[in-house]
Amino acid sequence: MKLYQRILGHPFVYDRVRPLVVGGIDWSPLYRNLDVGPSDVILDVGCGTGVALQYLTGFGAYHGFDTDESAIESARKKTSALNVNYECRLVTPADIKRIAPTRIVLAGLLHHLTDDECLALLQMCAKAISVRRIATSDPVHLPRRYLSNLLTLLDRGKFVRKREQYLDLPRRAGLRVVREELVRSHPRSGIAMYLMMTLAPPTNPLVG
Repeated sequence: MKLYQRILGHPFVYDRVRPLVVGGIDWSPLYRNLDVGPSDVILDVGCGTGVALQYLTGFGAYHGFDTDESAIESARKKTSALNVNYECRLVTPADIKRIAPTRIVLAGLLHHLTDDECLALLQMCAKAISVRRIATSDPVHLPRRYLSNLLTLLDRGKFVRKREQYLDLPRRAGLRVVREELVRSHPRSGIAMYLMMTLAPPTNPLVG
């Protein structure tokens, strides 16, 4: 199982093979939900191989965190921009205070974490006064979506949830679910289904 996990997590498999298996991957809806402007500071928790920068442009600063050394190494090779920084470790409350992100992206992260780990992370995000918007995307178990559900069994993440279970997490963490949608991995050919959530702190009007 560990070898299987390592193979699936290899940058080449993640970036090139995985899209073929699921019928293509287009993360445009996720990054549209983030609604990034030229002055925004982005925190990408579980940034992987740096896929976000294929979709994000015109931001103030970007900070990516991941615990996978191979993924971080791959991400660093893809850019030399001075306003982009990658770190190979867990993000901490001190990091969030220092970075003061306005936008946080949790792309394909929650299904790798237990409920307690999700709540700790989401609560950490909710307490950051700088945060205006959080965007998430994760594979989801759905009724009668047999092929998509089969793919979730092959996923590295051990905690793929049902739609209502995902939606319950931010609410328990003190965040508002401003928008949620079920999205195919690719609008034309995708066979994997993802739940995308747009979140905001409870007192944040989500303007801008």
